Amino acid sequence: MIQNIEISRIHPHYDNPRRDLGDLTELAESIKNSGILQNLTVVPWFSKITGVGADDPKQQEEMGYIVVIGHRRLAAAKLAGLTEVPCAISSMNLREQVATMLLENMQRSDLTVWEQAQGFQMMLDLGETVVDISTKTGFSETTVRRRMKLLELDGDKFKKSVERGATLMDFVELDKINDLSLRNKVLDKIGTPNFKWELQQAIDKEKNEKNKAIIVAELQKFAKEIKSGNGLIWVKCYHTSQVPDITAPDDAETVKYFFQVSEYGSITLYKKSENNESPAPGSSVQDEKQKEFRERRAALEEISKRAYQLRSNYIKEISNTKAKKNMGLIIEYFLRTMVYEDYYNCDYEEFTKFLDIEINEDEEWSYDDIAERVTAQPERHMLVATYLMLDSEREYYYNWSNQHLANETLNMVYDFLEKLGYETSEEELALRNGTHELFQSANGDVA
Repeated sequence: MIQNIEISRIHPHYDNPRRDLGDLTELAESIKNSGILQNLTVVPWFSKITGVGADDPKQQEEMGYIVVIGHRRLAAAKLAGLTEVPCAISSMNLREQVATMLLENMQRSDLTVWEQAQGFQMMLDLGETVVDISTKTGFSETTVRRRMKLLELDGDKFKKSVERGATLMDFVELDKINDLSLRNKVLDKIGTPNFKWELQQAIDKEKNEKNKAIIVAELQKFAKEIKSGNGLIWVKCYHTSQVPDITAPDDAETVKYFFQVSEYGSITLYKKSENNESPAPGSSVQDEKQKEFRERRAALEEISKRAYQLRSNYIKEISNTKAKKNMGLIIEYFLRTMVYEDYYNCDYEEFTKFLDIEINEDEEWSYDDIAERVTAQPERHMLVATYLMLDSEREYYYNWSNQHLANETLNMVYDFLEKLGYETSEEELALRNGTHELFQSANGDVA
């Protein structure tokens, strides 16, 4: 049954998931001209503290009602100067009220992901399970869990990221980071050109830390950790980007071995100098420079691979529709590669791996094996072929002595990507213009 209730006796719901009602000007004008076309749903007033109404019927009547559905209409009606609004009075309990408000707002895309997460948490606090929430709101259990995981993040940083234009996919990407402090650090970069770089760097850091722990554990079986390799013989260097096969040397029982973890993440294995062996690396200033050189090179290789990964991932994510819109640009850069046809080529094997096309490596194959798939999305595959002719992991901004290298080919790659919409991070710009801290000057110092 619908009845008109005085606006002064209707109150916003305490737990309304939607905190910001948005601009009400247009809705208020519509209500002023045509009235409220859809009734509000309300429940009898109840205390926020006790969850129940007043004991005195007269006081209960004076307190009025609380809105469950129609917060924007109520606020706009006040702006329009209405004194009463049509309402349906419901007897739903608090759990049902919260679920109803969530469902209404979510169906209209009125809630931010943060507000959704807070709403889900309210339902959990009221005794609902993830399965219950999924059933009542229409969201998958995975989505519910992902939204609620957002509540682990720093609230202020999260809100600022939303203001910068953060998308749901950005937050899904953030889930790839396990450490909460790292997640919050990268959260600060969402909506900036540095987000993808910081995200991949955090993922790499967690992977490297995990690999480092494995390598150290293996080395500890026959070697002792030290702070400096002075006076010791250099044996081998391990990089934490992957876990190598580590076995104890044949002479480990008679010769003392040591290892040192560098600030760049590499791990160097040493052994004690014997009388008949050459002077130990690390025992002089020059040897210390050589050690730092190797570590700096390893770090340059790592960030250059990260930059390549970000570039290639961007191309992989471009749809055929976007590629079609940029065909003029793609053809322009494809023709540019023709000038260097003796050097540039697009390897079929690399092409198929890039596009996740499965080819039986044990059999000979030709273009005919992939023709049907390629012709189904010709623009996208033209984009990929053009990109692969320009870019590869062979391209980097440093030379044999860790000095900056002005790589015109790689500059062309970035020009191409940026015209497609790629946002170059500060780290990539520093590599490109030679200001990165890892570069060394001609005398071996940091540039």
